[in-house]
Amino acid sequence: MLNTCGSRLPTILVLLLAAASLSLLFSLFLPTSASLLAPTLTPMVTSTPTATLTATSTSTPLPAKLITPSVIPFPPLTIYWTRTLWEEAVGKNYVIEDFEKDPEDYGELGFPCFTGNHLILSGKSAAQFLNAPELLPSGNLLHFRDWQYGLTFTLPNDATTTALGFDYASQERWQLTVRNIDVILPSGRNQFVGIVLCEGPAKEFRLMGPNTAQGGLFVDNISYIP
Repeated sequence: MLNTCGSRLPTILVLLLAAASLSLLFSLFLPTSASLLAPTLTPMVTSTPTATLTATSTSTPLPAKLITPSVIPFPPLTIYWTRTLWEEAVGKNYVIEDFEKDPEDYGELGFPCFTGNHLILSGKSAAQFLNAPELLPSGNLLHFRDWQYGLTFTLPNDATTTALGFDYASQERWQLTVRNIDVILPSGRNQFVGIVLCEGPAKEFRLMGPNTAQGGLFVDNISYIP
């Protein structure tokens, strides 16, 4: 019996050594959390890259006209929301009605009304010439209120133009109509709207407010190329 057991001992030792070698071999290639009987997946957490703007000495700032919608092309006309851009487009050969020849007076105007530079105003609005530097710091202003009647501005001496613009201020959104095209004017102080017509000239334009218009519209520096 002892001889029989002694003869099997080397074989058992060889098997144990082989098993130990295989265990060591798998431990080198498998992660510590892996198991041959029940493999598990370990989730990998990765961070999402975020864009960071870094100023460099070679960077060039974008022009203002590309950052904000200061110019809106529209087939019959082009709308400018900045006076400097409108002046760049039309040049300096324009005339201006700044109402400085019209003394400020809180009395209501009668229509039709001829301004100091012979601009013709017509309509049913209640209007006055005022001075309100907190709204438009440019001298006398034309202020009028409207209940869906509007005020029409006709250029003097039967003149026509393909470019016009003016400064304005209002707490409400008003509407500019020129050549049967309606342009909505955003509310705010020290605003400007400029028009360049592409399909023929115009000799007048109209401003009209909504039913709920209360504060009215302040207009100044009406500019056009006759």
